[in-house]
Amino acid sequence: MMRIKPNVAIITPGSFPIPTSRSSSVETVIEMQTNVLQNDVNFTIYGKKAKDLPSIEKHGNISYVRVIYRNWTWYLTKVITKLSKLNPDIIQIENRPKYIPLIRYKFQNALIFLSLHSTMFISNSHIAKEELIRCLHQADKIIVNSHFLKNYLIKLTDCDANKVIVNYLGVDTTQFQSKWSLNQIINKEKFIKQMNLEGRKIILFVGRLRKIKGIHKILQAMPSIIQAVPDTLLLIAGSAFYGSERRTIYVDKLFTLAKNFPEHVRFVSFIPHEEIHHWFKAADLVLVPSIGHEAFGLVNVEAMACGVPVIATKIGGMPEVIEHGRTGYLINPQNIEVELSTCVIQLLNNPKKVELLGLNSVERVMEHFTWEKSSNRILQLYIEMITDKK
Repeated sequence: MMRIKPNVAIITPGSFPIPTSRSSSVETVIEMQTNVLQNDVNFTIYGKKAKDLPSIEKHGNISYVRVIYRNWTWYLTKVITKLSKLNPDIIQIENRPKYIPLIRYKFQNALIFLSLHSTMFISNSHIAKEELIRCLHQADKIIVNSHFLKNYLIKLTDCDANKVIVNYLGVDTTQFQSKWSLNQIINKEKFIKQMNLEGRKIILFVGRLRKIKGIHKILQAMPSIIQAVPDTLLLIAGSAFYGSERRTIYVDKLFTLAKNFPEHVRFVSFIPHEEIHHWFKAADLVLVPSIGHEAFGLVNVEAMACGVPVIATKIGGMPEVIEHGRTGYLINPQNIEVELSTCVIQLLNNPKKVELLGLNSVERVMEHFTWEKSSNRILQLYIEMITDKK
């Protein structure tokens, strides 16, 4: 029997150009999954036009079509004009439920998937509940990255559970490699020396500097950590906005808190995604003290793939990624400061335990969270849906 080769059109939100190093995790996920599947699927990716990127381009077997983004309706109308020339089996809309009705109206015979990355664009501030229910009703499948997000969506909209498919995200295992393997140890030592991090116990935060990420909780826990482990250094890597150093009131507050122990906190501005693995490997621990519902958190699996234990709040999709006591620790969101400092101190004083949790983390990633596994689950869904339709 001849194998089906699906024609899939992906509509990105239009917030960031694709592919580019200065984008959000949504674009990263699209790039990773389509790269793995480019020989099995004919992909056309629609995105935002940027000065340095052509309107039409091909990378390997993936076609990129870019249009100017003024506002979302303008953008979507332009995308639809381009998309009309194609006859896709599947139109996959990334993280924007409100794009669905217009696409459904224009392409009545196509299968429409919504790939949902977080709770943000299903929240009341972005879309009214009644409108969201109407939008979801017109999608054939909704792909989410955690059971937390699936349950959240069903509870919110009462949509059909069979329509919602959980597909865990992955990690690029060629980039994110275990710091404990012999070939990585030399690179790690070189980077530590280069960045002047020698002789320090390093705890690392990577992400947007927003209150919801809970960075202030780490800074509030620092006095007790420093007292117990005086050579601790906290690295805060990221900025308030993607690819920009603009400061917000919250970022100013973080800098003020950090002034109390300047020898123990270092802010590292925006790091391109292709360099982030060096920082993970240099760290003893990665901290993810989110106080909001993080649906999955790519940072968790990227750190784990590098063999670094993660201490995260027991919230959102985190408990599906981190195995408490085996690959890292999950802490109570109501008691972040105390539990964070307890776990950090305990681990920094026990390097053997750090190594064990780190090695377990690598194993867990290889088992569940690689882009190959994530992409193949998507491919099966594409083929299944197209076959059923025929």
